[in-house]
Amino acid sequence: MKRVASIPYLFSRRLLADVDDVLRLSLFPACLALFLYFYGAAPVAAQNTLISPPGNQDTVTLACNPFPPSKIGEDPAKPGYDVEILRAAFATRNITLITPFYPWRRAYFMANSGQVDGLCSCSYLPEREDEFFYSNLLGHVRVAFYAVGTNNLKTLEEIKDARDMTVGIVNGYSLEASARDAGLDVLLVNSEATLIDMLLSRRLDVALSYKAPMDHELRNPDRQLPGIKSIQDKIISNNPYYSCISRNAKNPTALVNELNTGLTTIRENGLFDSILAKYGVARKDGPPLQD
Repeated sequence: MKRVASIPYLFSRRLLADVDDVLRLSLFPACLALFLYFYGAAPVAAQNTLISPPGNQDTVTLACNPFPPSKIGEDPAKPGYDVEILRAAFATRNITLITPFYPWRRAYFMANSGQVDGLCSCSYLPEREDEFFYSNLLGHVRVAFYAVGTNNLKTLEEIKDARDMTVGIVNGYSLEASARDAGLDVLLVNSEATLIDMLLSRRLDVALSYKAPMDHELRNPDRQLPGIKSIQDKIISNNPYYSCISRNAKNPTALVNELNTGLTTIRENGLFDSILAKYGVARKDGPPLQD
């Protein structure tokens, strides 16, 4: 005799089937999101970590410190013109660049100790010759004094002219060594934001900084403090900067040669200038960079 299922039994079967469909449909987006997260839906964001991208492509890791607008750690979609220039240069050599962001001192330590292959950029100092190979020129870094009003700036033409002033400098920049060599009374701070605060509170006579990050902070819409418009600057130098490959990296001379070849390629094909234009910078300005 053919068995007839009861109404409760049929109802429970249908309910379970419906629940199963709902679960599969609801879990699919989550599973898809996890797949895309781990397997490269956002390659730019992935390159701001120490995780190598999938595939057999060679990778290079250069540590960057936040230095807007040339290096912007918090914005993977627009990581800064130096980061994009370096990525494009290495890409011409079929090399993927990974760019983790750290505070400057930590980035420098990791590069010097060989934990990463080098620094996105650095200024030239003779003592760094024992630690790094320098790439071809990336751009120029403009150095300026900053003060509330113009009185303290009138007599400043070079660093040594500030010997009778209290001068604030971001800790770790090569400007510190230059200032101390010139006999300045230096007060070290953690950031450009702190330099601005100390200028406004009159705890500094002047600040010595790179124009790119200092001007970026002065324009920050979230930090339009009373009196901030009174801060003036005076440029005293326009110095070259480079990408710096650690002597403790694997095959550092081959690596710097690959980078230099790539930089030449993107300068000649116009990509170098196109990247600068994306950030509102022209090559003739000497794109400012970090220490």
